[in-house]
Amino acid sequence: MGRWLLAAAVALSVQLSDSASAQGRFAPELQVGDQVITRYQIDQRERFLTLLGASGNVRRHAREQLINETVQRIAAQEAGVRVTPAQVDADMEEFAARVNLLVEDVMAILEEAGIERESFRAFIEAGVAWRQLVRSQFGESVRASISDRQIRRALATTGTEGGIRVLVSEIILPAEDPNTAIASRKRAVRIAALQDEGEFAAAARSYSIAASANQGGEVDWQALDALPESIGNTISALEVGKISSPMDYEGNIAIFLLRDMERVQEGTNEALLVDYALLRLEGGAGEAAEIAKAVDECDDLYRVARDLPKDWLIREAVPTAELPADVRAAVANLDDNEISTALVRDGNVVVLMLCERRPTLKSNIDFDIVGGRILNQRLNNTAAHYLAELRASTNVIDLTN
Repeated sequence: MGRWLLAAAVALSVQLSDSASAQGRFAPELQVGDQVITRYQIDQRERFLTLLGASGNVRRHAREQLINETVQRIAAQEAGVRVTPAQVDADMEEFAARVNLLVEDVMAILEEAGIERESFRAFIEAGVAWRQLVRSQFGESVRASISDRQIRRALATTGTEGGIRVLVSEIILPAEDPNTAIASRKRAVRIAALQDEGEFAAAARSYSIAASANQGGEVDWQALDALPESIGNTISALEVGKISSPMDYEGNIAIFLLRDMERVQEGTNEALLVDYALLRLEGGAGEAAEIAKAVDECDDLYRVARDLPKDWLIREAVPTAELPADVRAAVANLDDNEISTALVRDGNVVVLMLCERRPTLKSNIDFDIVGGRILNQRLNNTAAHYLAELRASTNVIDLTN
């Protein structure tokens, strides 16, 4: 009887030890709002990021990523967003397709690394819910802000196939309050001084709040003129391999690394026809300013020039490369039906009006595709800013302290 009791006591102590170990494994480590993130979830995400090639303090990045996803999930739930299993399955298939694998192949690789299927599904589901929320909250307003004129402008200096396109990496640092902004600006200065692309990628994974953080800040090829003007100007001034100075952008702090730049040969700027009108005047800058206010489109200039010598109004459509140098420089900064009064010919002020830019050959670009690209870029920027606001207003507690 004594030996049986001893054996039972030993067995019970082993069970209690295993139970304590399990409890430690699932112990809460972070509290985000009213949600808890466990040690197990962080362990799983750390393994996942390591498998994807993350460097630096991977555990810290795992914690930050899970905090952001929890913030996003809470916001989606409060907004009534519902994610179906079919949507998660579809996104898992898309994730696998990026590396030319089937979902089950990906799962086999993950399970070999000790990452469970449900951990992967939770990662995918968080992304689906967040994208749905951002589209529902901001999609219509952002879409409404994109006009045909903006799309034409995006294509105008790049022709039918995109002209100059750039391959960049980005780091977006939060600046939602003064203390955070101070810390982010100091960090941004250190990042801008980096000399190595690998170090930049590590910094992106550790600190960036952009959706590209998981990829080390890498963003796919983008047409330079489809980028917001401030970003496009910053990137165009860089040499390949160089990092930009920090810049303020939509409430955050942005730093960019130019990885590559190329000009698409077919349909470039040189292939565009520029339709313009040039009206010579005798009355000087004052008369030119009055005419600029009175006309809305190029055809209106015929009325203005009705009593003037015929050669005082020139209207022609020529390839960009054949434009007079001063006209070419001036129209580069004009949209359709905009006017410049800065040119002088034979001592006379002239009114220059850009009527239209159009491809020499028929464009094979679908405006819906171009508009969709601009929409996605703007939604990504909006989403990053929205996440920074949500994160700033959410109470996050480290339960390990």
